[in-house]
This record gives sequence, C-alpha cells and structure tokens, in this order.
Amino acid sequence: MPTSHHDAHPYGRSADDVRRRDRRLRRTRRLRATQLAIFSLLAVALIAVGVYAVGELRQPAADPGQIAPKTFGAAPVEMTCPAPDSLPLPPEEVTVTVLNGTTRSGLAGQVTEQLAERGYGTGDPGNTRRDSGAVTIVHGPDGYLAARSLAAQFEDPQLRFEEDVEGSAVQLLLGEGFTGPRDAEAAAETLEEPVALPEGC
Repeated sequence: MPTSHHDAHPYGRSADDVRRRDRRLRRTRRLRATQLAIFSLLAVALIAVGVYAVGELRQPAADPGQIAPKTFGAAPVEMTCPAPDSLPLPPEEVTVTVLNGTTRSGLAGQVTEQLAERGYGTGDPGNTRRDSGAVTIVHGPDGYLAARSLAAQFEDPQLRFEEDVEGSAVQLLLGEGFTGPRDAEAAAETLEEPVALPEGC
C-alpha cells in the first residue's frame, strides 16, 4: 500500500510503473519510426530500379534486327604471311614426315630416304588416309615457306593448311598416282625462286 500521496496514482499504479510504461512507449515509437524510415528507403530504391528497367526496355537497340555474333571455343589460328619476295626455306631447316596413302608397301620409307639425301630433316614414316591427291603437303601457321621448300621437290603438289602443325615441320601425304620426286637439279633451281604469296596475304 502507498506510504505517501506523492507515490500514489489516481488509477492505483505507482509513479515508477507509469515511468516504465512511458519509457516503453517511447522505445516502441522510436523503433516504429526507424522501421518506417527503412521501409521507405527500400520502397524508393525499388521504384528507382523499376523506372530504370522500364526505360531500358523502351530504349531501341542500336542496330535493330541484328544479333551479335557468338563464338564458341578458341578463335581460329591464322597463317603467318611471308614477306614479299621470300625464298623457300633451305632443306636443312625443314623437317618432313612422309605418310603413305597408297597400296604400295614401303613407299613412305623410300621417299623419306630420298628427301634425307636432299638435305631435309625427316620424321618416322607412316601410313595415312588423309591424302587427297598424288602429293599433298600439310603445313601449319608458320610453315608456309617450309611447305614451299618441299613443294619444289615434286610436280604439282597440293598445299594444305592445318593449324595444329607446329613451326617448320611439314607432312608429305602420298596418294595414288604418285610417281616420285622431281629431278634434283630442277628442284634446286626452284628453291632459288621467290615464293608466291598464299591467298589472303
């Protein structure tokens, strides 16, 4: 029971209870005000994002009707163009792997020996089904002058570019109709003549 009329409340509550209730009310009001401010900022941000998105959708494309090209995997490797008036590489700077696409047994080994006698470096001979004519010379991005050097040794060879062949290494594919290398002297004269630039150079 209250000991003084100063501590009594007209509704039967003590002054301490009233003060605690007032503090709770003030904390509740502050919390609600903070929450309202946060929600208001979020609403404004969402509205701004929505307005920006609508503007982007309404903006016409720079080139209507055009679809940007897409590439998959690695970009293709391009061939290195030789300088004008370049000569074929000397035989000693070229390594040749001879592959036999004919039914003549031992032909790749025989041609490998002939090219070695003319100064070419040689790899192990083998067989192939990739031939597309009597003589096909396969070279890589940096092997055009090496291919022209080997081409000097044969009549009407075909040159084929394959990006996975490295450096001055070349492959010689022998097909049906192959008759053998040219005369060594004629081949040597061709090695002293500038090469024709490949297509695209």
